[in-house]
Amino acid sequence: MSVPASSAPDRSLLDREIPLGAVMLRLAPWLAVLILAALPRLYGLRSYPLAPQEARLAWDASRLVAGDDLTTAGWTQPLPTALAALSFFLFGPGDGTARLTSLLAGFASVVLAIRLGQRIDPLLGWASGILLALSPTFVVASTRLDGTMLLVSLALAAAYLFLSPAPTRPSAVVVGLLLGTAPLAHPLGWILTLGGTAIVLARWSRRGRNLVSLVVGALLTITLTSTFLFTRPDGLARFLVTSWQTLVTEFLGQPFAAWSRPLVLLATEEFPIFVLALGGAILSIRRRAARGLPVVAFLGVGSAILFGNGRASALALAVTSAVFLAGYGLCQLLRAIPWPTLRRSWDSAVLGMSALALPLGLSLIGRLLSGPQGDAFAWLAGVVSLLLLLFVTLWSIQQLWRRAVAPRRTLLVLPLLALSFLASRDAMLANATTSYRPGTVLHGEDSAPGLRTTVDRLRRASMDLTMFQFDPRDPTGGHGLVIVLHDSVSQPFAWYLRDFPSLRIVSTSDLPRALADAQVIVIPPEMHAGIAAARPELVWQPVPAQLAVPAVLRSPPWGRLVTGIVDPRDWREYISFLLYRRIAVPNLPQTVLVGLVPEVATRAGYSAVP
Repeated sequence: MSVPASSAPDRSLLDREIPLGAVMLRLAPWLAVLILAALPRLYGLRSYPLAPQEARLAWDASRLVAGDDLTTAGWTQPLPTALAALSFFLFGPGDGTARLTSLLAGFASVVLAIRLGQRIDPLLGWASGILLALSPTFVVASTRLDGTMLLVSLALAAAYLFLSPAPTRPSAVVVGLLLGTAPLAHPLGWILTLGGTAIVLARWSRRGRNLVSLVVGALLTITLTSTFLFTRPDGLARFLVTSWQTLVTEFLGQPFAAWSRPLVLLATEEFPIFVLALGGAILSIRRRAARGLPVVAFLGVGSAILFGNGRASALALAVTSAVFLAGYGLCQLLRAIPWPTLRRSWDSAVLGMSALALPLGLSLIGRLLSGPQGDAFAWLAGVVSLLLLLFVTLWSIQQLWRRAVAPRRTLLVLPLLALSFLASRDAMLANATTSYRPGTVLHGEDSAPGLRTTVDRLRRASMDLTMFQFDPRDPTGGHGLVIVLHDSVSQPFAWYLRDFPSLRIVSTSDLPRALADAQVIVIPPEMHAGIAAARPELVWQPVPAQLAVPAVLRSPPWGRLVTGIVDPRDWREYISFLLYRRIAVPNLPQTVLVGLVPEVATRAGYSAVP
């Protein structure tokens, strides 16, 4: 018996069916890309100790939490300092919490790249997001507290707003708030702010009113952040002075300094993006489509060459400008592959046999180029074996080729797989120590991994000697050593030894007075003679402090590179370099000298003989 509709019981909210299947299908690609981005970033989050600039910002963040004044680094980049301070306040100070904001900004940049690319083409958005997620430049930047990923995220967000259709454009005040945040993250953000202002005035209507609203929004953001919510009223003036000084002295005032570094980066760490961007540029010009992408890539890379000074922030912006052009090239590659034909056995067989012929051919070429090198019979037997295998493989490909539907386009899967393998490998090894991958430009400003060992030894020695020397500033004991750091090499030692109440950072003029009771002294090598004469009993230990870009990458041998284009032996070396980053002469890290009194040296595991 049916129940009348008027008398049927109402269904509650809990009784309603929610179609989770459709929701999960929409979320699945987003989750997959974010997991792809998270794996290399979380893997290398704490591989390297904080670099000197990172340690300065973390030091200022901890001082901000304690209510103390900031150093020049904190006033130059107040946004990463404030966000690190918030992270310390919520989770406690540490390397991981210091880099947490950069890690989150890295995830946000992947999402913004996808959304920005989808403004042009849905597939372009996903391709650009995947390339950005696997880019070694962004993997390293996402695990560094230097404001680079904040700047990249803000640049992508601004571009997303600028490409919004007219009916959905945000107000000029909102754009001003966003553009005002860029210089707070990094001095290069001033270029983004001025360029964004020019775009608003050129493309949006009601220019006068928009300009006033934009300036009001930018000033509001800059004032609130630089004064840390008006707790430091002089912060605005100090931020403007230090930020513009850094922009002029380190970037605009040094044109063409380290000009080759962006090119070296694209040809080594970002080789997949470089190849795809080159292909995308050719296709864009031939098909007269997406013409703005080559222009943006050219301007970004050209600006990094002209004013980037080889800094990580400029390199990241250069790669950002090229990643969408590379995404366009990847889109065309994916669309050119006849995916349905891969289900046919003949086309799949052509692809499999071609994948076998490729390493056979490379192995044969490598053996021919290397020569006998000793046993000529074994070398000749290997060549003959490879020739026979290659002949059989090529004959099989010829027979299968006749039965396949689209064999030529099916072979496009091979470069796609090769670039995917190289990009994934480079992303996972981006934060590997340079003793394993010495030929890279991404770690030129990082601290040496061995620095943590020295800090741990000093901590253990202090715990052994001062475990029961309690102090109101050291309630747990074990931090009683008197440590003196010269201000030129104080970071990141000061950051890692921040729990020591007797830690002092002194200038050259104050150093003689601080030597009297110092048990541990950290100085640059050129000051060793004077300090050793004043304190002859100290035991000196050289410590690797900061990595440097290898000389061959700072000044590449352009003549050999040009001739290597037609030399197969150089091709083999280049492929080997792309895989292993090996160089003939690895660059030694910059060192500092650590002086210890004999008792501390013995406890730290060093020789007690001066």
